[in-house]
Amino acid sequence: MPVGGTMRIRTILKWLLYLVGGIVGIALLGVLTIYVLIGNDLGRTFDIEGSTIAILDDDASIAEGERLAHVRGCYGGCHGKNTVGSIFMEMPDGTQIVAPDLGLAAQKYSTRELERIIRHGIRPDGTSVLVIMPSISFYDLSDEDVGAIIAFLKTQRPGEVQLPDRNVGPLGSLLLFYYKQIVGTILAAEKIDHEMPRIDPAKDNPSAHGRYLAFTICTECHGFDLRGEAGVGAPDLAIAVAYTAENFRKLLRTGVPMDGRELGLMAKMATNRFSHLTDGEVDALHTYLRTLATQPVDH
Repeated sequence: MPVGGTMRIRTILKWLLYLVGGIVGIALLGVLTIYVLIGNDLGRTFDIEGSTIAILDDDASIAEGERLAHVRGCYGGCHGKNTVGSIFMEMPDGTQIVAPDLGLAAQKYSTRELERIIRHGIRPDGTSVLVIMPSISFYDLSDEDVGAIIAFLKTQRPGEVQLPDRNVGPLGSLLLFYYKQIVGTILAAEKIDHEMPRIDPAKDNPSAHGRYLAFTICTECHGFDLRGEAGVGAPDLAIAVAYTAENFRKLLRTGVPMDGRELGLMAKMATNRFSHLTDGEVDALHTYLRTLATQPVDH
Protein backbone atom coordinates (compact mmCIF):
# COMPACT_ATOMS: atom_id res chain seq x y z
CA MET A 1 0.00 0.00 0.00
CA PRO A 2 1.33 3.47 -0.80
CA VAL A 3 2.65 5.46 2.13
CA GLY A 4 0.04 8.15 1.59
CA GLY A 5 -2.78 5.59 1.82
CA THR A 6 -1.36 4.18 5.07
CA MET A 7 -1.14 7.65 6.55
CA ARG A 8 -4.75 8.40 5.62
CA ILE A 9 -5.94 5.18 7.29
CA ARG A 10 -3.96 6.00 10.41
CA THR A 11 -5.40 9.50 10.46
CA ILE A 12 -8.95 8.18 10.08
CA LEU A 13 -8.39 5.62 12.83
CA LYS A 14 -6.93 8.30 15.10
CA TRP A 15 -9.95 10.55 14.65
CA LEU A 16 -12.28 7.61 15.13
CA LEU A 17 -10.55 6.88 18.42
CA TYR A 18 -10.88 10.55 19.39
CA LEU A 19 -14.58 10.43 18.48
CA VAL A 20 -15.22 7.22 20.42
CA GLY A 21 -13.20 8.53 23.35
CA GLY A 22 -15.14 11.78 23.27
CA ILE A 23 -18.48 9.97 23.22
CA VAL A 24 -17.39 7.71 26.08
CA GLY A 25 -16.11 10.70 28.02
CA ILE A 26 -19.36 12.62 27.54
CA ALA A 27 -21.35 9.53 28.56
CA LEU A 28 -19.24 9.07 31.69
CA LEU A 29 -19.61 12.76 32.52
CA GLY A 30 -23.38 12.45 32.07
CA VAL A 31 -23.54 9.39 34.33
CA LEU A 32 -21.40 11.16 36.94
CA THR A 33 -23.63 14.24 36.78
CA ILE A 34 -26.78 12.12 37.23
CA TYR A 35 -25.11 10.22 40.07
CA VAL A 36 -24.38 13.51 41.86
CA LEU A 37 -27.87 14.90 41.19
CA ILE A 38 -29.59 11.76 42.50
CA GLY A 39 -27.26 11.74 45.49
CA ASN A 40 -28.31 15.32 46.24
CA ASP A 41 -31.97 14.27 46.06
CA LEU A 42 -31.41 11.34 48.38
CA GLY A 43 -29.57 13.59 50.84
CA ARG A 44 -32.28 16.28 50.98
CA THR A 45 -33.88 16.80 54.38
CA PHE A 46 -37.45 17.84 55.21
CA ASP A 47 -38.38 19.92 58.22
CA ILE A 48 -41.71 18.24 58.99
CA GLU A 49 -42.71 17.34 62.52
CA GLY A 50 -44.30 14.01 63.29
CA SER A 51 -47.37 13.61 65.48
CA THR A 52 -47.68 11.98 68.87
CA ILE A 53 -50.44 9.38 68.78
CA ALA A 54 -51.77 6.96 71.35
CA ILE A 55 -50.54 3.37 71.21
CA LEU A 56 -52.82 0.80 72.81
CA ASP A 57 -51.03 -2.48 73.51
CA ASP A 58 -54.01 -4.62 74.49
CA ASP A 59 -54.60 -7.86 72.60
CA ALA A 60 -57.52 -6.50 70.58
CA SER A 61 -55.55 -3.44 69.39
CA ILE A 62 -52.55 -5.57 68.42
CA ALA A 63 -54.78 -8.03 66.52
CA GLU A 64 -56.41 -5.13 64.68
CA GLY A 65 -52.96 -3.73 63.92
CA GLU A 66 -51.93 -7.07 62.41
CA ARG A 67 -55.03 -7.05 60.19
CA LEU A 68 -54.37 -3.48 59.08
CA ALA A 69 -50.69 -4.30 58.46
CA HIS A 70 -51.82 -7.09 56.11
CA VAL A 71 -54.24 -4.79 54.29
CA ARG A 72 -51.66 -2.00 53.82
CA GLY A 73 -48.86 -4.35 52.78
CA CYS A 74 -46.66 -3.89 55.87
CA TYR A 75 -47.00 -7.59 56.69
CA GLY A 76 -46.33 -10.13 53.96
CA GLY A 77 -45.91 -7.47 51.28
CA CYS A 78 -42.87 -5.41 50.30
CA HIS A 79 -41.21 -6.12 53.65
CA GLY A 80 -40.77 -9.83 53.12
CA LYS A 81 -42.76 -12.87 54.19
CA ASN A 82 -43.78 -11.09 57.37
CA THR A 83 -42.08 -7.93 58.62
CA VAL A 84 -38.39 -8.88 58.51
CA GLY A 85 -37.68 -6.84 55.40
CA SER A 86 -36.19 -7.70 52.04
CA ILE A 87 -33.84 -6.46 49.38
CA PHE A 88 -36.34 -4.90 47.00
CA MET A 89 -33.88 -4.43 44.13
CA GLU A 90 -30.25 -5.29 43.37
CA MET A 91 -28.09 -4.19 40.44
CA PRO A 92 -24.57 -5.18 39.31
CA ASP A 93 -23.11 -1.80 40.34
CA GLY A 94 -23.86 -2.46 44.00
CA THR A 95 -27.23 -0.69 44.04
CA GLN A 96 -29.46 -2.17 46.73
CA ILE A 97 -32.93 -0.81 47.43
CA VAL A 98 -33.99 -2.25 50.76
CA ALA A 99 -37.39 -2.64 52.40
CA PRO A 100 -36.36 -2.45 56.06
CA ASP A 101 -37.04 -4.85 58.89
CA LEU A 102 -40.14 -3.31 60.51
CA GLY A 103 -39.73 -5.16 63.78
CA LEU A 104 -36.24 -3.73 64.13
CA ALA A 105 -37.45 -0.25 63.14
CA ALA A 106 -40.21 -0.43 65.74
CA GLN A 107 -37.58 -1.18 68.40
CA LYS A 108 -35.16 1.55 67.27
CA TYR A 109 -37.53 4.45 66.68
CA SER A 110 -39.98 6.36 68.83
CA THR A 111 -43.70 6.36 68.09
CA ARG A 112 -43.39 9.90 66.76
CA GLU A 113 -40.56 8.86 64.42
CA LEU A 114 -42.50 5.84 63.20
CA GLU A 115 -45.58 7.98 62.54
CA ARG A 116 -43.46 10.42 60.53
CA ILE A 117 -42.03 7.60 58.41
CA ILE A 118 -45.46 6.08 57.76
CA ARG A 119 -47.53 9.19 57.07
CA HIS A 120 -44.89 11.67 55.87
CA GLY A 121 -42.25 9.40 54.31
CA ILE A 122 -39.49 11.02 56.38
CA ARG A 123 -36.81 9.12 58.25
CA PRO A 124 -35.53 10.14 61.70
CA ASP A 125 -32.56 11.89 60.03
CA GLY A 126 -34.93 14.05 57.97
CA THR A 127 -34.28 12.39 54.61
CA SER A 128 -37.12 10.97 52.56
CA VAL A 129 -37.90 7.37 51.74
CA LEU A 130 -38.27 6.54 48.04
CA VAL A 131 -41.67 6.77 46.37
CA ILE A 132 -41.96 2.98 46.36
CA MET A 133 -43.04 3.49 49.98
CA PRO A 134 -46.69 4.61 49.56
CA SER A 135 -46.60 7.29 52.27
CA ILE A 136 -48.78 9.52 50.09
CA SER A 137 -51.53 6.92 50.58
CA PHE A 138 -50.72 6.39 54.25
CA TYR A 139 -50.81 10.15 54.95
CA ASP A 140 -54.59 9.92 55.35
CA LEU A 141 -54.51 7.01 57.79
CA SER A 142 -56.25 7.89 61.03
CA ASP A 143 -54.40 8.13 64.35
CA GLU A 144 -56.31 5.04 65.46
CA ASP A 145 -55.20 2.96 62.49
CA VAL A 146 -51.57 4.14 62.58
CA GLY A 147 -51.48 3.51 66.33
CA ALA A 148 -52.78 -0.03 65.89
CA ILE A 149 -50.23 -0.80 63.16
CA ILE A 150 -47.38 0.52 65.29
CA ALA A 151 -48.64 -1.46 68.31
CA PHE A 152 -48.51 -4.62 66.20
CA LEU A 153 -45.07 -3.84 64.73
CA LYS A 154 -43.68 -3.41 68.23
CA THR A 155 -44.56 -7.07 68.91
CA GLN A 156 -42.53 -8.30 65.93
CA ARG A 157 -39.11 -9.79 66.48
CA PRO A 158 -36.36 -8.53 64.16
CA GLY A 159 -35.18 -11.00 61.54
CA GLU A 160 -32.11 -13.11 62.12
CA VAL A 161 -30.42 -11.83 58.93
CA GLN A 162 -29.24 -8.22 59.06
CA LEU A 163 -30.16 -6.33 55.91
CA PRO A 164 -27.70 -3.97 54.22
CA ASP A 165 -28.22 -0.22 54.17
CA ARG A 166 -29.66 1.31 51.02
CA ASN A 167 -26.99 1.95 48.40
CA VAL A 168 -27.47 3.63 45.04
CA GLY A 169 -24.69 3.22 42.49
CA PRO A 170 -24.35 4.72 38.99
CA LEU A 171 -26.81 2.29 37.34
CA GLY A 172 -29.29 2.77 40.18
CA SER A 173 -28.93 6.54 39.77
CA LEU A 174 -29.71 6.26 36.06
CA LEU A 175 -32.84 4.23 36.84
CA LEU A 176 -34.00 6.70 39.50
CA PHE A 177 -33.25 9.64 37.19
CA TYR A 178 -35.37 8.05 34.47
CA TYR A 179 -38.18 7.45 36.95
CA LYS A 180 -37.93 11.06 38.12
CA GLN A 181 -38.48 12.28 34.56
CA ILE A 182 -41.71 10.30 34.43
CA VAL A 183 -43.28 11.11 37.81
CA GLY A 184 -41.42 14.28 38.80
CA THR A 185 -39.70 13.05 41.95
CA ILE A 186 -38.16 9.99 43.54
CA LEU A 187 -38.89 11.18 47.09
CA ALA A 188 -42.09 10.18 48.88
CA ALA A 189 -41.97 13.26 51.13
CA GLU A 190 -41.94 15.57 48.11
CA LYS A 191 -45.22 14.17 46.75
CA ILE A 192 -47.17 14.79 49.95
CA ASP A 193 -49.01 17.96 50.93
CA HIS A 194 -48.03 17.77 54.60
CA GLU A 195 -50.52 20.50 55.57
CA MET A 196 -53.55 18.94 53.93
CA PRO A 197 -56.39 17.93 56.29
CA ARG A 198 -56.73 14.16 56.57
CA ILE A 199 -59.75 12.27 55.31
CA ASP A 200 -62.28 11.46 58.02
CA PRO A 201 -62.59 7.65 58.48
CA ALA A 202 -66.33 8.22 59.09
CA LYS A 203 -66.99 4.60 60.05
CA ASP A 204 -70.70 5.28 60.54
CA ASN A 205 -71.14 6.38 56.91
CA PRO A 206 -70.51 3.61 54.34
CA SER A 207 -69.75 5.89 51.37
CA ALA A 208 -67.52 8.24 53.37
CA HIS A 209 -65.74 5.30 54.99
CA GLY A 210 -65.31 3.75 51.56
CA ARG A 211 -63.64 6.97 50.42
CA TYR A 212 -61.23 6.75 53.36
CA LEU A 213 -60.40 3.14 52.50
CA ALA A 214 -59.99 3.89 48.79
CA PHE A 215 -57.56 6.75 49.36
CA THR A 216 -55.48 4.80 51.90
CA ILE A 217 -55.37 1.55 49.91
CA CYS A 218 -56.28 1.82 46.23
CA THR A 219 -54.26 4.93 45.33
CA GLU A 220 -51.08 2.86 45.63
CA CYS A 221 -51.77 1.32 42.20
CA HIS A 222 -54.75 3.18 40.73
CA GLY A 223 -53.43 6.73 40.93
CA PHE A 224 -53.99 9.53 43.39
CA ASP A 225 -57.40 10.24 41.87
CA LEU A 226 -58.32 6.53 41.58
CA ARG A 227 -58.79 6.93 37.83
CA GLY A 228 -56.13 4.46 36.79
CA GLU A 229 -52.41 4.13 36.13
CA ALA A 230 -51.65 2.97 32.59
CA GLY A 231 -48.03 2.14 33.44
CA VAL A 232 -49.08 -0.68 35.75
CA GLY A 233 -52.26 -1.62 33.89
CA ALA A 234 -54.45 -0.42 36.76
CA PRO A 235 -57.92 0.62 35.52
CA ASP A 236 -60.13 3.55 36.43
CA LEU A 237 -61.94 2.39 39.58
CA ALA A 238 -65.20 3.82 38.28
CA ILE A 239 -65.40 0.32 36.77
CA ALA A 240 -66.83 -0.72 40.16
CA VAL A 241 -70.23 0.55 38.97
CA ALA A 242 -70.42 -2.52 36.70
CA TYR A 243 -69.99 -4.90 39.65
CA THR A 244 -72.70 -6.28 41.84
CA ALA A 245 -71.94 -6.38 45.55
CA GLU A 246 -71.39 -10.14 45.29
CA ASN A 247 -69.01 -9.86 42.31
CA PHE A 248 -67.07 -7.07 44.00
CA ARG A 249 -66.61 -9.15 47.15
CA LYS A 250 -65.32 -12.01 45.00
CA LEU A 251 -62.87 -9.66 43.26
CA LEU A 252 -61.42 -8.37 46.52
CA ARG A 253 -61.27 -11.79 48.15
CA THR A 254 -59.83 -13.76 45.23
CA GLY A 255 -58.68 -11.27 42.59
CA VAL A 256 -61.05 -12.85 40.02
CA PRO A 257 -63.10 -10.30 38.01
CA MET A 258 -66.54 -10.81 36.54
CA ASP A 259 -65.18 -12.14 33.24
CA GLY A 260 -62.88 -14.61 34.98
CA ARG A 261 -59.62 -13.19 33.54
CA GLU A 262 -56.31 -13.67 35.35
CA LEU A 263 -55.36 -10.28 36.77
CA GLY A 264 -51.83 -10.98 37.97
CA LEU A 265 -50.94 -8.22 40.43
CA MET A 266 -54.56 -7.63 41.48
CA ALA A 267 -54.98 -11.33 42.23
CA LYS A 268 -51.87 -11.28 44.40
CA MET A 269 -52.99 -8.11 46.18
CA ALA A 270 -56.47 -9.52 46.75
CA THR A 271 -55.38 -12.85 48.20
CA ASN A 272 -52.49 -11.48 50.27
CA ARG A 273 -53.92 -8.17 51.40
CA PHE A 274 -57.54 -7.35 50.55
CA SER A 275 -58.83 -10.69 51.81
CA HIS A 276 -58.18 -9.24 55.28
CA LEU A 277 -60.76 -6.50 54.77
CA THR A 278 -64.00 -7.02 56.67
CA ASP A 279 -67.27 -7.54 54.80
CA GLY A 280 -68.36 -4.09 55.94
CA GLU A 281 -65.16 -2.52 54.56
CA VAL A 282 -65.55 -4.26 51.21
CA ASP A 283 -69.15 -3.09 50.92
CA ALA A 284 -68.15 0.46 51.92
CA LEU A 285 -65.44 0.49 49.24
CA HIS A 286 -67.92 -0.70 46.65
CA THR A 287 -70.44 1.95 47.70
CA TYR A 288 -67.91 4.75 47.31
CA LEU A 289 -66.17 3.53 44.14
CA ARG A 290 -69.52 3.31 42.36
CA THR A 291 -69.89 7.09 42.80
CA LEU A 292 -66.75 7.68 40.69
CA ALA A 293 -68.80 6.92 37.58
CA THR A 294 -70.75 10.16 38.13
CA GLN A 295 -67.64 12.27 38.78
CA PRO A 296 -65.59 13.97 36.04
CA VAL A 297 -62.11 12.65 35.34
CA ASP A 298 -59.59 15.30 36.39
CA HIS A 299 -56.79 14.52 33.89
